[in-house]
Amino acid sequence: MFNKIVNNIARKIAKHKKEQNRRRRSNWYIYLISFAATSLILVLFITAFQDLFFPQANTASFDRTGRATYLPEAELDTTVLFMMSDEPGGVPRLFMLMNYRPREGVIALVPLSADTRVATRADTGRLSDIYRNGRSELVVSAINHTFGIDCKYYVKFDRAAFTTFTANLGEIAVIVPSAFQGGGLVLDVGEHDLSGAELFQYMNNADFQQVGAESSGQTGLNIIGGAMRAFINTNLRNMFENEISGAFNRVINNTTTNVTYPDFVAYQRAFHHTSNNTITPASVYVPEGTHTEDEFIISDEALNHIKFLFAVYA
Repeated sequence: MFNKIVNNIARKIAKHKKEQNRRRRSNWYIYLISFAATSLILVLFITAFQDLFFPQANTASFDRTGRATYLPEAELDTTVLFMMSDEPGGVPRLFMLMNYRPREGVIALVPLSADTRVATRADTGRLSDIYRNGRSELVVSAINHTFGIDCKYYVKFDRAAFTTFTANLGEIAVIVPSAFQGGGLVLDVGEHDLSGAELFQYMNNADFQQVGAESSGQTGLNIIGGAMRAFINTNLRNMFENEISGAFNRVINNTTTNVTYPDFVAYQRAFHHTSNNTITPASVYVPEGTHTEDEFIISDEALNHIKFLFAVYA
């Protein structure tokens, strides 16, 4: 009798273990199916947002410093003509060429006076006259023909556009060689930190003849070039991606330019890289030449030096 009871208990225990094993096998399949489903959802999610999680060289997603492994492509090298006039439809008083080579960390600035003589394929005249005849496009064509370079873009600021562009970028260091007074702005000789609006007024209205007729043109261009060099090397350092995007939008929305949004998309990572990795990218060269009664003729040596600065060797 006792043995019968023991055998019954043993059978029940064996049956219970068998049922437990069945349940474990059943649960194992459930775990496997759950794991596979979760993995599939994760793969689909990463695939949908792969540009955000794994940015390529031509995307806008990059870290704060931009240091990682990114190096701008040499194909991004470009030259831009900046112009400045008092009113939106006015003839520019100031011109400046900027050669940007992000892979090398180079920004070469060449300021030009409005009376600089240039030549198109059909005509010769001052930059201001060429602008009157054919606006920005003809000026760019004349620059390319005269300097032997490839200027791709132009940006023309008026007073309001320049003020808006520089409003959030801080004050700009300027060395004033002679006392200036005009439009409520009073500047003594020496170094000053000017807002964008003040700098615009000073650059467009200062009488550089006061520092000597012989060197007035060179002095004025040196001051303008120096101010822009300081602006790039100081005010445009360590910018966040949204700050760069905001500055670009102010250019697109307020200036006369042939720069487009796709152009910005192509360059934005390079801009961020330069801002956060190159300490002093900008330098200035004021070309030498000869002044006639109403024109400034750039010397052949200066033209060759500009080609060298812009890495044009052909």
